[in-house]
Amino acid sequence: MTELQHRQNINHAASNQPTVWILSEGVMHEGGTIVGVYLDRDLARGALVTKAQALNDRFTISDAGQDDDGSIHVEGGCDWIALEPHPVVTALGLDS
Repeated sequence: MTELQHRQNINHAASNQPTVWILSEGVMHEGGTIVGVYLDRDLARGALVTKAQALNDRFTISDAGQDDDGSIHVEGGCDWIALEPHPVVTALGLDS
């Protein structure tokens, strides 16, 4: 699988809905805030690295990983950073 095919699979995982990538940070058990919203996972790379470096300056990064859907989670101390895909609603859904 090429890098482009991999990215396309991540961006359209489980459906053909448009997807945005949300970068957020916070403190465990206290919630978090959205840092940025990106149309592509790779566009968030620089901001994610900057946030992870700042987190590592405050605490040692204790856990970092990537999920099957391409989500990235970083933890250090009680702080966390997450980059996660979210589907975009483009039409009104009808409940049955």
